[in-house]
Amino acid sequence: MINSITSITQVPTVTHVEDKKKSQDKKTTIEMEKQDSYEAKEEKQLEKVTYDKPKGTVDTKTIAALKKESEKAHEQLKELVEQLLKRQGYTWDKIIQGDFDDIKVDDIAVEEAKALIAEDGPLGAEKTSDRIVDFAIAISGGDKTKLEELKAAIDKGFKEAEKILGGLPEVSKRTYDLVMEKLDEWCQENE
Repeated sequence: MINSITSITQVPTVTHVEDKKKSQDKKTTIEMEKQDSYEAKEEKQLEKVTYDKPKGTVDTKTIAALKKESEKAHEQLKELVEQLLKRQGYTWDKIIQGDFDDIKVDDIAVEEAKALIAEDGPLGAEKTSDRIVDFAIAISGGDKTKLEELKAAIDKGFKEAEKILGGLPEVSKRTYDLVMEKLDEWCQENE
């Protein structure tokens, strides 16, 4: 049921209504005028703060092939020494005892060794330098900017071998020279 209305209350009239949005815009404008400004001067060359992507990746297939080839050459040398010792009546027991006073390098061993280190032999300067250079290129990922680092590592290796052996044979010196020449040639390719 509906109750009856008994009185009317008068509502005060609003004479001034301010748009809230307009007042906020005025404040924003005033605030914006007070803020600092930016003036572009000359453009600076930005410094790069990230690294370039590597130029190449390590060539694991080549490294594996070189390792296999190196192991084969090592086996040939090991076989040469083993045959030399057997021809002179040495057994593993005698070798383990360290009795090497009677070992003589016979003509067969000399000829086999000469064949191994000949220019076209598996341990000759040409093929050995090829393996070293191929390994260096593979391990660097073909990155020519690493040339000096590669040369320094190879140089260190040859110096260590020289120190251990009390000098290097001529074939090793020739190998070293070829390695350095081939690395320089590789670095100058496509420049």
